[in-house]
Amino acid sequence: MGQTSLETHCATLHTAQKKYPAVAFFDLDGTLIAGYSIIALAWETAREMAGSGNLAKSAKLVRDLLRQKSNQSGTSYHRVVRRLTRMMAGMSERRLEQLGERAYHNLLAKSLFKEAVALIESHRAAGHHLVMVTAATRYQAAPLARVLGIDELCCTELEVIDGHFSGKVIAPMCYGEGKSMAARRVAKQRRSALEHCWFYTDSSADLPLLKEVGHPVAVNPSDRLELLARSNGWPQLCFRSRGMPTVESLARTALTVQAVAASTTLAKIGQRVSSRPAGSANRLTRLLGDVASGCAGLDYEVDGYAHLRTQRPAIYIFNHQSLLDAVVLAHLLREDVVPLCKAEMANNPIVGPILKRTDTIFVHRDEKDQKDVLQRALAVLEGGRSLVIAPEGTRSTLGNIQPFKHGAFFLAKKAKVPIIPIVLHNVKDALPKGGLLIRPATIRITVLSPLAPQDMGTVRQTCHRIESQFCAQLADSRIAALPLGATA
Repeated sequence: MGQTSLETHCATLHTAQKKYPAVAFFDLDGTLIAGYSIIALAWETAREMAGSGNLAKSAKLVRDLLRQKSNQSGTSYHRVVRRLTRMMAGMSERRLEQLGERAYHNLLAKSLFKEAVALIESHRAAGHHLVMVTAATRYQAAPLARVLGIDELCCTELEVIDGHFSGKVIAPMCYGEGKSMAARRVAKQRRSALEHCWFYTDSSADLPLLKEVGHPVAVNPSDRLELLARSNGWPQLCFRSRGMPTVESLARTALTVQAVAASTTLAKIGQRVSSRPAGSANRLTRLLGDVASGCAGLDYEVDGYAHLRTQRPAIYIFNHQSLLDAVVLAHLLREDVVPLCKAEMANNPIVGPILKRTDTIFVHRDEKDQKDVLQRALAVLEGGRSLVIAPEGTRSTLGNIQPFKHGAFFLAKKAKVPIIPIVLHNVKDALPKGGLLIRPATIRITVLSPLAPQDMGTVRQTCHRIESQFCAQLADSRIAALPLGATA
């Protein structure tokens, strides 16, 4: 069997036999993420060692990783894991957990295949028990399992004594036959049988478990696994949303950065000759929205577009997904809008110069006294311009809504202006959190009905109500985006 589309494959999940409880097993490296999670964790560990003055140990760790990456045989993998574990002897488990979280946020989050997320959601919708079964340790795998909503994690375990690593790996490693042992244990606990289960992997090292499950699937298969999949008639899935950059993605990223820089330069020139201070900011907003969108390959599907201009000034709130949010909002709002955002964004080399040229109000979140920010924000609204605010404290990897803060809603009641919610569904598809390369995408946006100041309850009530509306919109969007045949 050759390559199968993700939509076709997911449709089969809902026509499969449902008499028995089923488990979906997922390998991690090369299957759910592009690349090797051990490299991300070891890189953070090497930085830690170097920062502690142990440069020789740090250099040896990096060298071993590069050697392992070029040689994926089972013997090599076992040897490298044991060597790395010995090097971590004496380190506290708590510290490695912190390094694992850092590896996730700095490197692994941006390597998640969006196709893998859709696949997992399809299995979840089918009622299957979700298990990550990986040769990785829990310190690199657990953050990814948590974000993906994986029910159970089977992984390689390291010996911990009194909260510190002994330098030993607990046998058997979750590799090769070790994965089969872990899967059989899970299936027995779930009162299932492997013949009713799925297993997704990219590696021929997982052949023991592939042969045991009833539904083996090769994902981004190695050359050897591709041959085995063809000879055995196993489905093959190809995920392309992450991994090595294409010429197109490199070109679009470069063009978009150049467009942003050119827009800022033109705004500087316009500011010198303009008699209206807001005029240059408006020109920059329009340039950014139109030119950068074109360079990035962004198309737009907007539901509720008429709500954007029903009443101004207003406070536009949106869910933060990507650095490209600024481009998307500039395309939508066009003129007479002032962003309000965290002060760290002023130092961002790409969007920082633009924010400074559009009269952005920067907020230092660690400062308790925000009177100056409040006065400046109210002055913007009184002057007839609108504010753009992301009420979330931070953005999530998968685009889930984070708890809303009350500031935008307090301002709306104080200034007696409407709140206009803008739900961004998938800007992360074009540039995910932590990503560096832009991919063309059709950005789906829902503009909800404006909430007039007289219709607001308390600040807390209003904040909770709008946050719930965002969550509902994104939940509906995820269901609609599930591959063919999937249902919630």
